[in-house]
Amino acid sequence: MIANRNLIIIAFIAGAALASLVNWKLWHKAPVIETYAAAERQADGSALLERKPDADAKPVHKIPKGAKVERVIKLEVKPKSEPLSPEASAPDCPPVRVDLSLVKLPDETRRVIASSVNGEIVAGVDIPVEAARPVKEHKWAAGLTMSPVGRGYGAFVDRDLGPFRVGAELNQSEAYGFDFRLKAGLRF
Repeated sequence: MIANRNLIIIAFIAGAALASLVNWKLWHKAPVIETYAAAERQADGSALLERKPDADAKPVHKIPKGAKVERVIKLEVKPKSEPLSPEASAPDCPPVRVDLSLVKLPDETRRVIASSVNGEIVAGVDIPVEAARPVKEHKWAAGLTMSPVGRGYGAFVDRDLGPFRVGAELNQSEAYGFDFRLKAGLRF
């Protein structure tokens, strides 16, 4: 009898360990290490900038208190020369240097900081795309139950509904054969 109980406990622990491993494999993502990539000119004339990882890169502008620098971007832009009149020649404009930094703020949001040593930032917009998508919440849970004392097994299913959690559980019972339970709770 004690050997059976120990075997049940070992099986339960092994099952929990296997479930944890499967969960880790399904949801764990290995960190992405970015490496050097050469600059490329795209068919539409846009530039895929050279990627040059440097953990010690420092931005040239002030960073808000508590912010963490994620990327430092350096651009050099040559304005297109347009003649003022058909008989005039186009003025030769020198390149303008633009420095950008992507920072993560203490509230986990990101901002872009822009500055220029030989120009003036007159307008700009930072458009979050990935972070603007709603996060998919997992609202269902299902699993197995075990009672080491009564040597009973069972299963449960739970559903999150806003701040509440409801569920149902079906277990083996020595007295009734099966024991059915409904659950309701408050998430916190």
